[in-house]
Amino acid sequence: MTIMIQTLFKGRRIFFVSLVASLLMICGLLQLPSVVQAGKSVPVPAGRTEITFWHAMNGPNEKVLQKIVAQFNQKQHKYWVTPIYEGSYGLLQSKYTNTLHSNVTPALVQIDQGNGAAMIGIDNYVPMQKFIDRDHFDTNQIYPSAMRAYSIKGQLLSMPFNSSTAVLYYNKDLFKKYGIKPLSQSPTYSEVRTAAQQLTQKSHQEVKGITLQIYDWLANELVANQNVSVVDHGNGREAVATKSNMNTPEMRRTFQWVQQMIKDGSFQNYGTGSSASANQMAGFLSQKLGIFMQSSAAMSSINKSAKFHYGVCYMPHPDGVKANGVAIGGASLWITKEKDKAIQEGAWQFVKYAASPVAQAQWQVGTGYIANNKRSLQVPVLAKAIAKNPNLKVPVDQLLGAQQNAASAGPFYANVADAARYLQIAEQQIYAGGNIATALATAQKQTNQAIAQTNQTSYDLLNFNR
Repeated sequence: MTIMIQTLFKGRRIFFVSLVASLLMICGLLQLPSVVQAGKSVPVPAGRTEITFWHAMNGPNEKVLQKIVAQFNQKQHKYWVTPIYEGSYGLLQSKYTNTLHSNVTPALVQIDQGNGAAMIGIDNYVPMQKFIDRDHFDTNQIYPSAMRAYSIKGQLLSMPFNSSTAVLYYNKDLFKKYGIKPLSQSPTYSEVRTAAQQLTQKSHQEVKGITLQIYDWLANELVANQNVSVVDHGNGREAVATKSNMNTPEMRRTFQWVQQMIKDGSFQNYGTGSSASANQMAGFLSQKLGIFMQSSAAMSSINKSAKFHYGVCYMPHPDGVKANGVAIGGASLWITKEKDKAIQEGAWQFVKYAASPVAQAQWQVGTGYIANNKRSLQVPVLAKAIAKNPNLKVPVDQLLGAQQNAASAGPFYANVADAARYLQIAEQQIYAGGNIATALATAQKQTNQAIAQTNQTSYDLLNFNR
């Protein structure tokens, strides 16, 4: 009987791995990964155990990551980490699932926050908690919100690495020029709407007051700030999610706020996708847009390019509703199970270094992502950066002030990509003046169907209570 069950589970797991890759392909989040890796790796020094590390950081972020890796490689002589850029999160996830149980699979892999449940289904990782318990690693040094995002049943599955949170940015110089009151640290919907209206009207339409990109993560963050989970069963953290909470009074209230700003002419719709993100940033930097909401990691680009003073606030909340706080975004580091113990140990040693106060301080200063380690605030390089630009501390303060509940922990379920596609279609309809309840009801129904189909074929693999 045991052999039969193991065989059944193996077959289901192979199917689930194929399903994950197929869903990512169908959702248009990725293309088939390239077989050839661009660039050449530095030769591994004699006597070192190589730790291959697949990641999704490119551009300036990759350079900072390479510096952290180089520091680890120099500070000890037993292991050698080889970082390999594998494209976007989607491309990386695709290549990882397609190369499982081969000699290509990395020892360490960076997986975005939305794919934690998929990693449980694939079941090719060593829980980080195993190493933490063995070494008595002090997890109190890591921010609780970061720990909770990657934990199930009190067990840390992967180590938070590049963390971010949604925040609101606004142009302080434009506010001052047009005599508009600066936004409070935790603004209400009416406060933001009023500021957007005034900015648009007083500039005689030369400046659009506000935008909200058609992006499921931002919508979900605004709803989390009202203490509403994305899916049932404690946001998928108490048991496998079975239903979406997309069509809720809180989500409808959020889009009613958006539609009000569209109708009064203070809202600029940049659409969806990477071009929308780039265009809204361009609008903000050219001072044609006064307010927008985006990842705190965008602060790095704003710091380098803005020719004006800008402010950073917490994500807004409806009037009369206490701000709950938002969930963390970004990605974490997973140690691969199928590698031998020596390689797993090397991966853990690097993970500890990457989570250290110094490494995390360098990471925030160089990339704009939040330093997950509380002690990083005392590291001179970050302390000086915050003293020079207090905006860097705002995302951290927002996380520290968040209520510790399922909504602020973030969703944990396997159909994140499906939900993103359906919600973003609903957002496009709503922005075009469509009925909010109808659009959200359709998106919720489609998401629930996708969840049901996944659970029908892969529930046993996704069930972390087994």
